[in-house]
Amino acid sequence: MQKVNQNIGKYVALVTALLVVIVAAVFIILMPKRQNPSAIMEMNVNPNVQFLLDQNNKVMQVNYLNDDAQTLLKNTSFKGKTAQQAAQLFVKLSTEAGYIEVSTSGTRVEVYLSCDNVQTYQNLKENIVNKINKYFDNNGIIAGAVVEISNDIKTASQKIGLTTQETLNKTSQELLTLYNQTSQKLKNVALCYHSELLQYIEDLKNTTFKSLTELEENIGNLNEQIKNSNLNESLKQELQKQLDAIKTEYDKIVEEFNKYIQDKIDELKNKSEEIYNQAHKQLQQHKQNCKHLLEQHKQYFEQHKEDVKTAIEEYRESLLA
Repeated sequence: MQKVNQNIGKYVALVTALLVVIVAAVFIILMPKRQNPSAIMEMNVNPNVQFLLDQNNKVMQVNYLNDDAQTLLKNTSFKGKTAQQAAQLFVKLSTEAGYIEVSTSGTRVEVYLSCDNVQTYQNLKENIVNKINKYFDNNGIIAGAVVEISNDIKTASQKIGLTTQETLNKTSQELLTLYNQTSQKLKNVALCYHSELLQYIEDLKNTTFKSLTELEENIGNLNEQIKNSNLNESLKQELQKQLDAIKTEYDKIVEEFNKYIQDKIDELKNKSEEIYNQAHKQLQQHKQNCKHLLEQHKQYFEQHKEDVKTAIEEYRESLLA
């Protein structure tokens, strides 16, 4: 009887252990994955837009670089799409709205990838080209994609309004993090108000919240001192107390600083609604104007498929020259 009880106890312990492992595995699988900004993908066929990509080449943020991009893309969600999916959707929407003419004799879609390590993005470059070109092939449009890769993240990040001073002496990851933070602030604020918002934030830093810069420098200096292996433990503890006190003060000021910014963002978001409504009407008109042209081109492509395919191939070869 005792042996039976021991066996039952072992069985219960085993089942319990397995359940713990299963629950832990499910938790890890379902737990939201942390997104780290890793590259900026810019696309231009007149609508000019930037996509911030995470470590898995999925879209984190979208920034319109001109009014046409805002008109075209405002009501489209790209978040979570792969870079190649976003690229193909961009050219599809551009075509349906007439920014890419279906009867073109040759349209070049320019794509720029800004990243830290150029070599690691060679496969993505090929995937983007293939995905865009597939859309044009399926619809008989004489067009093609050209992708350039660069490690110049600074220039790419400045296109959304970041200043030379803000991007000075920053690492690639710091630039991408700053780009992500700025993108979050600009989200749902119309393009015409971006400069106003960024200038407002800069003015706050230089006036009401001027102490933030000094506190950040003090925090950085204290962190460096604490890391010094030559300091005795007693002195390190004293420095840590100073650091904790400054951080508490800093966090309090940052909270107030962010409230000022959020109030301004809310104000500009409200002012942006009318602009977005007007842009939506313009887009519907663009699409309506192009509807007949798209139908005509579809019929032409069906009747002259081989000639159109040959023209596409010749144009693509010219892009490689």
